[in-house]
Order: sequence, then structure tokens, then C-alpha cells
Amino acid sequence: MIEKTLREKFEKVIDEFHELNVKFVSDQSTEEYRRVVMKRYQVVFTLILDKNGVSFDTYADLKSGVYELGDLHTMVRFMLKVREKCKYLGFREMNTTERLYPSNRIGDMTRTSEL
Repeated sequence: MIEKTLREKFEKVIDEFHELNVKFVSDQSTEEYRRVVMKRYQVVFTLILDKNGVSFDTYADLKSGVYELGDLHTMVRFMLKVREKCKYLGFREMNTTERLYPSNRIGDMTRTSEL
């Protein structure tokens, strides 16, 4: 079971990201965890709440077109803003392997970056 204070902290952060006009891609929840995927520009970020705490990951989805320097600058600034906010709150940053192969490295949960 997830602590009430941790769940409240998680909800507060989601509300703060919502104020930044992010698009909610998915929101999966069970008794054991909650996984929220959000997107702004081409930046995708994931927050996962479980009994161990909150983990986050952020990456740029670069398969949708040609970018100019200004576009890249905007995406990187937003990625850094998300990272800074999450690190400040003590959230754990996931590595790429955890994002691509979340649980058992096989099955429906396994995804690649499609690049």
C-alpha cells in the first residue's frame, strides 16, 4: 500500500504539471502503483508512484519532424524544468532501460523508442 503523504505529493506535482499545459497521454492506476504519462511539445515524461516512492523519466520524441535550433532549445528547457522539479521533490530518475523494459522485459509493457 502506498503512503497517503506520498500519494498527496504525487497528486500535487501532477496538478503543477497540468498548469504548464501538458497533455495527459495515459494514466494507469492499481492498488500497487500509479503511472502517468504526459507530453508537451515533443517531450514525454512519466511519473510512477509505487511503494518505493516516485520515479520519473523524461525524453524527447524526435520522430515527428525536422527541428530548428529554437525548437530544440524549447524542448531541452522544458525537459530540464521537469527534471529540476522532480529532483527538488526527491523523486528518483529512471534510466533508459527501466523505461523501455519496465517489469520483466517481455510482454505488453515492453516498448522501444521507435527511432
